[in-house]
Formats: sequence, structure tokens, C-alpha cells
Amino acid sequence: MFDEGIFKIFDESGEEKKDTQTQEIEPIETITASKTYVVSVGGSLIAKEKPDVALIGKLAEKINMLQKEGYRFVIVVGGGKVCRNYIAAAKALGASNFIADSIGIAVTRINAMLMIQALDNAYPNVLTEVEKSKPILDSGKIPVYGGLLPGITTDCVAALIAEFLKAEFVNLTNVDGIYSSDPKTNPNAKFYPEITYDRLIALMKLAESKPGQNVVLDLPSCLILKRSKIPAIILNGNDLENFVSAIRGYEYRGTRIIEREEQ
Repeated sequence: MFDEGIFKIFDESGEEKKDTQTQEIEPIETITASKTYVVSVGGSLIAKEKPDVALIGKLAEKINMLQKEGYRFVIVVGGGKVCRNYIAAAKALGASNFIADSIGIAVTRINAMLMIQALDNAYPNVLTEVEKSKPILDSGKIPVYGGLLPGITTDCVAALIAEFLKAEFVNLTNVDGIYSSDPKTNPNAKFYPEITYDRLIALMKLAESKPGQNVVLDLPSCLILKRSKIPAIILNGNDLENFVSAIRGYEYRGTRIIEREEQ
């Protein structure tokens, strides 16, 4: 059973709300969810055999452009194949799961540093505390994260930050969205333009029960999205024009996660 207790360390800090008339940038409490996005950038996109410098640069260009239009972003960067290779090497040398995960987190933070170099207005250091995202957003900067704790994926980190900020969750992966099964191995897999939290959780439980499955979101991430009804979309990060359309509220191809299906 998923233990929510570990996330108590991420409770609201209780900071006093500042007078918006004295701020050049609108505090996060007054920004609607549609204007603030936590983007989980899959390692499968930007860190394959080696870092994909071209894709990192193109994604940063789009985020730079959208931020100038008034959208706010927090970026969480995954580890990719390089991360998995380091974790495998650590385990082969006798490391515990905790140590192997800690090594993986270090790799995600290196990837996050690469993203920071490409962004025009990123906070200069990789962040390690969820609560720090708010004052950095208030300052007009883009907070960038890698992993936080052993046992928690970067998707889960992004879901937690979206929950804390009451923002929208965007997952950039290497498929178009949620399918009934892996579309790379099953050409008949059903694509879901929309899916409820409950159905998503059921699909992820089924996928995680099968060895070797590569799920789009892990179960803890799905549970966090559900418990706070976080608006969420899954997109193919290789199609960055589609990403821009989704952020601007235009038509896009991807999966939106919703509370319930329309009757």
C-alpha cells in the first residue's frame, strides 16, 4: 500500500502572503493553475546514450518563449538510460537500493544542470526542497529540480511540486500519451485522449505487475495527482510545437487526466 506519510515533509511552509502592490511579479497564490506548469522532462528524451544537447536546447527555447508570454514553469529533469546504467553498475558492485537510488539522483541533478545552462531565466542552482519553488517563481526565475529522495521518481517529485503550488502537471515523455499497453510492442494498443485518475491508476497497477514494463507514470505519481485533483497532461516531448499548443490552450495530441468521464 502506498504510504503517504513520507510526503508530510512537503507540507505548506505557512509563509505570510505578501502585498501584491509592492511586488513586480504576481505571487503564486494569485496565479491560476493554467498559468503555472510543473514540467517533468523524461530522461528517456534528453539522456539516451548521451545527453541530447539539441533537444535540450530546443525545449529550453520553447520554455524561454512561453515564459516571456507570461507562463510560469518549474522544470524537473529525469535520469534516462545513463542513470539506469549507473544504478545497474552500483548494484553490481554490491550497493544497496538506497545507495543505488542516491547515485541515480546525482545523475538527474547533472542533467538538471544542463537544462539550467540552456534556459535564459533559470535559477542557477539545482533545487532540493519543494518549498523553495515558490519564492523563486515569485522572483521571476525558473526553478529546476532533479531527484529528491531515494525511492521517489522525478515524475513523483514533479507531482509533489504541482500539488504544493496548485499548478498543472505536464509530463514530457517519448510516447504520445497514455495507451492501454506499450504501443512500441503492441500496435493495437488503445490511445486515451482523456483518462480518469482511477482508470490511470488501474492501468499503472497492471503495468507495474508485469516484469519489464516501462510505464509512463509510476503509481505514487498517479496517487498524488488523484488526491489533489491536479490538472495533468502527458505529451510526446519530441514534438515541441505540440507542447507549445498545449500550454497555450490550443488543440494538441496527448492525454489529459481528468476526475471523471463526461456522461
